Amino acid sequence: IEGAELGIWTVDPRTGATWYSDRSRDLWGVGRELNLNARMMKQYIHPDDWEKVLEPWRKDFPNDQVNFEHRLVWPNGEIKWVQSIGTAIRGEDGVVHTLSGIHLDITERKQAEAELARSRDALHQSEKLAALGSLLAGVSHELNNPLAAIVGQAEMLEEDSRGTIFEARAKKISAAADRCARIVQTFLAMARRREPQRNPIDPNELVSAALQLAEYALRTSGVTATVECEPGVPPIQGDKDQLHQVLVNLIINAQQALEEGEGLDKRLMIRTARNEVGNVVIDVTDNGPGVPTDLACRIFEPFFTTKPQGSGTGVGLSFSHGIVEAHGGTLRVLQSEGGGATFRIELPSAGPVVAEIVAEAHDDFEPLPGARRSALVVDDEADIAETIGELLEREGFDVTVASDGAAALRALDHRDFDVVLSDLRMPGVNGPEMYERLREIRPHLLSRVAFVTGDTLGASMDEFLRESGRPVLEKPFTRAGVRCLVAGMIDA
Repeated sequence: IEGAELGIWTVDPRTGATWYSDRSRDLWGVGRELNLNARMMKQYIHPDDWEKVLEPWRKDFPNDQVNFEHRLVWPNGEIKWVQSIGTAIRGEDGVVHTLSGIHLDITERKQAEAELARSRDALHQSEKLAALGSLLAGVSHELNNPLAAIVGQAEMLEEDSRGTIFEARAKKISAAADRCARIVQTFLAMARRREPQRNPIDPNELVSAALQLAEYALRTSGVTATVECEPGVPPIQGDKDQLHQVLVNLIINAQQALEEGEGLDKRLMIRTARNEVGNVVIDVTDNGPGVPTDLACRIFEPFFTTKPQGSGTGVGLSFSHGIVEAHGGTLRVLQSEGGGATFRIELPSAGPVVAEIVAEAHDDFEPLPGARRSALVVDDEADIAETIGELLEREGFDVTVASDGAAALRALDHRDFDVVLSDLRMPGVNGPEMYERLREIRPHLLSRVAFVTGDTLGASMDEFLRESGRPVLEKPFTRAGVRCLVAGMIDA
């Protein structure tokens, strides 16, 4: 038995006298010279398992057998799992005189079981996140279609009502529509599964966008959020969507931590700065209960959470930590002076700011210069087609509308158009199919085609857009976006 790495033990339940083999003493983490007795057992058995160990004694050893697993805490703090198997030997009086058995070290088995459970949890959470992403993408895609009409019509209403009593109302509608559009675009960015795109990002704009998304949750939770953005903070090189997710996650975590405080003046502070080595630092600080020191080293572990069961998966901080590290940065938790916690993102800067060409909103538009041009708008949703058509008419285009790719091809049989603006996803002949048909019958028109989409949402659409190289206008769009798109095509 000793050769099989099994420890042997004997206990007299009446007197508490014990005998342990050398291997048993090794399993308990005590020296072989120490006489391990029944009274000493409690200090080595894990406190959460003590009742389990006592249960057979209390029940007078049912079936004269014991077989249970429990943890041992070694003097150095190491945890070992042991399986105890024994047999009760009774005297003629029916009283148990001796309990003998073996100890088996099952630590490796328990570790393997825990790792398997973690892997199953990871797979389950991955499946849940994938399903949530698909649902989020689908809902956002469906919202983008009516939002395209709302945003476009609200902008034209605002233009047409200038100087009237309706101007203020039109601006409110337009502002609300823009806010909805930004939220939906954020949802889509979170749902898209693609390779990270590394571009220069303004940290202050990143903070502003994350706060916009979390603003309602903070406000309804009674949290006062303030921002201190250092002017001239250099850009960072990274994936805007991923880093946006990290910031939103940290803000929501802070909000949830603040909800735990009773009668607390709930405050959240976000700061951006450049540190002494030139890196960009983003601090998310709350005045909540903080993170206990003994948990700070584990808080970024996958599936580790301090929230009650059902309130969190424990993947958010681990996910965020991985994203920041993949960007060459660090994510740490610091104890704030006066309580609370600070989560600090530190990322390398990307160098000097590079200005981007962005379609800005204008108070006044003049039609695009040059002779009057023609445009074919292809969309199966009449409201969207009408909105795009009206926006193009304001840019000096004569507009023809087709309800799908087949109708567009029939229109193209009779005449050429300066611009063909088509939805990607349509019943019947969709955008890519129409484009491929044009390649066969009217190849000179391919350079005049652009696409409109609520989202590509699929590898095939992504591949088509990449291979065709045609410009894409994402819904919901503004007049400035439409103007920028067609102006670029005409100039080309």
